Amino acid sequence: MIKAIANVKGSVSVLVVEDDADDYEFIENTVKGCCKKASVQWVRDGDQAVDYLFHRGKYEDEAQYPNPDLIFLDIRIPKKNGLEVAKIIKEDPRLKKLPTIMLTTSSSSKDILHAYENGANSYLKKPEGSQEIEWFKKAICLFWSPVVLFPREC
Repeated sequence: MIKAIANVKGSVSVLVVEDDADDYEFIENTVKGCCKKASVQWVRDGDQAVDYLFHRGKYEDEAQYPNPDLIFLDIRIPKKNGLEVAKIIKEDPRLKKLPTIMLTTSSSSKDILHAYENGANSYLKKPEGSQEIEWFKKAICLFWSPVVLFPREC
């Protein structure tokens, strides 16, 4: 089943892989501002992300930790970095369709290239300053909400 994030009957599940609490809160508020039905889960490092995605350890309960419809993935996270996690996602038959948004402070052409080589669907630089923050929020809501359709099962 295909669904648009803003036009779903049930909840849309978003996983945020981010080690900074303030950045997580910003992403969570942005997503929930776009879709009131969004369920946003948070993990702080690459190992936790992989455990969540494969329902291992404390993430075994799929009802409590649902398969995400979309993932925001920071590149510079502890343990496995975001590029390693993106590669794991794209190499797994069950996860490879999972839309993966790299979200980072880096505008390095090397990081951008590596992100796309490792399966990122988009690469967003974290906003700095009030104007960039407003543009970022609008971009997420306008692009990822009414336009993009997501596979229901990844």
